[in-house]
Amino acid sequence: MSDSETPIQIDDHLDVTILGELQTLLEDDFPDLIHTFLNDARIRVRELVRTVDSGVAEDIRQSAHSFKGSTLNVGAKQLSSLCRELEDLARSGRTQGSKGLVDRIEVELNQVEQLMRDSYL
Repeated sequence: MSDSETPIQIDDHLDVTILGELQTLLEDDFPDLIHTFLNDARIRVRELVRTVDSGVAEDIRQSAHSFKGSTLNVGAKQLSSLCRELEDLARSGRTQGSKGLVDRIEVELNQVEQLMRDSYL
C-alpha cells in the first residue's frame, strides 16, 4: 500500500474525547454542530486565503487565531496546530511561508471533513 492509499487515522487528526463529550452533551443536536463547524471552516479558510493574499501580518494573525479557536472547540487538533503555526508566524511580523501553511490547512480540513462525515454524521 502506498502512502496515498494509507487510511486516515482519526486519532491523528481529531480528539475523539472532546468529540465524544460534545456528542453526549448535545445528543441529537450534535450533527448540527458538525455541519455548522464544517461550513464555517470553509468560510474561515477562504478568509485565510484572502488575508494571506493581502500580505498584512496582523490580519493573517487575527484570522488564524479565530479559526484556531473554532478548531479547538471541536477537537480538530492537527488543524488547530497548523492555525497556531500560522498565527505565530504572522505575530512575528513575517508572512513568508504563510501561503504554504494555508495550503496545508486546506488539506487538513479536507481530511477532518472526511473523518467527521464518516465517523459522526
